[in-house]
Amino acid sequence: MPRKARLHSPGSLAHIMAHSIEGRPLFVDKLDRHEFLFRFKHLLKKTGYECDSWTLMDDHYHLVVRTNEKPMSDLMRPLNGGYAKWYNKKYKRRGYLFQDRFSSLLCQDSDSAKKLIRYVHLNPLRAKQVSTLEELEIWPWCGHGYLLGIESSLGKGFQERIKPLRRFGEDEESALRKYLEYLNEGFDGLKSYEAGKLGPIESFEIEGSKKGWPAVIGDHDFVVDAMKKSAIRSHRQHRPDKYEKVMEGIEKSVTEKYSIGKENLITRSRRYINTIARQDFCKIAFHEELLPMAVIARFLQITISAVSRLTSKKFLFQSAG
Repeated sequence: MPRKARLHSPGSLAHIMAHSIEGRPLFVDKLDRHEFLFRFKHLLKKTGYECDSWTLMDDHYHLVVRTNEKPMSDLMRPLNGGYAKWYNKKYKRRGYLFQDRFSSLLCQDSDSAKKLIRYVHLNPLRAKQVSTLEELEIWPWCGHGYLLGIESSLGKGFQERIKPLRRFGEDEESALRKYLEYLNEGFDGLKSYEAGKLGPIESFEIEGSKKGWPAVIGDHDFVVDAMKKSAIRSHRQHRPDKYEKVMEGIEKSVTEKYSIGKENLITRSRRYINTIARQDFCKIAFHEELLPMAVIARFLQITISAVSRLTSKKFLFQSAG
C-alpha cells in the first residue's frame, strides 16, 4: 500500500516527531545530542525552515518548524539519514535506527500553535526528566530555556525566539509572563505525566500522524483547506509520466491564443502579453491540470515562488479575449 501524502502548507507550522527502533536509545550521551543539533542547525539554514520549539528525549524527539515551499523531506531525509549513519559508525552497528519514517502534523499558527509549543516543551516533565518548571529552565535539551532568554541555552544557534513569544504578548516582558502562565496552566495541579496534555482532537491527530495519516490541527476552515490541498497533491502523484505531454499541450494552446512563440513564454520579459500568457499557462497547469508547482517552474525556467505568485488569483491579470 502506498504511503499517504503528508500535509504540507508553505509558511505553516509543522510538528515533527521520530522514534528510535525498538525503543533503543536514540541519544546515548551528550555528544550524540550535540551532533543531532549541529546537523539540524545546518539543515535549517540550508532549507530556510525556522524552528519554534524542540525537545530531545532519550528515544525520540519533537521539532516544531515553520515550513516553506521546499518539501519537508529536504530537511528530514538528510537529518535522520545522516544522523543514523553517524550513529551506526560510532556504535559499530548496522540496520535501521529510526522506527519507520518521521511523523508530521500540520498546525495552524493560532492557539493550536501555543498548545503545541507547551506540549513539546513540557515533554521532559511528562517523562520525569525534570520535576519542576525551575528545573526545566536549565534542562539543556529543550527550547524552553532559550525562549526565557537564558544565555547558555543551546537553542541560541538555531531557534526562533521573538516570533514564538509574539503569540503570548506584544512586548517581551508581557510575552514572557504570559508564556510562563500558560505553561503553568498546563502543569499546575496535574500529575507529571499529564503536563501540557493536549485535548482529545489534538491527541487524536498526533496519534494519526504516527500512523502516517495526513494530520492537521486548527480551526474548521484551516483543516478543510489543508485536506483539500492534500487530496489534490495525492491526485498529482499518480501523473508524473504525463507531466511533459500535458504541459506541451498547454503551451500549444496558450501560444496560439496570444500569438506568441514558446521563447516568449519562457523568456523573462515585462511585456504585458508575455506576462499574461505565462499567467494563463500557470493557471491552467496548476488549477486545472493539477500539476505540481516545481514541475511548472522547471518547464518555464522560473522559480517556484514565481509560479506561486502567478497562480495566486489575486495576482492574475484579466486575460485578453
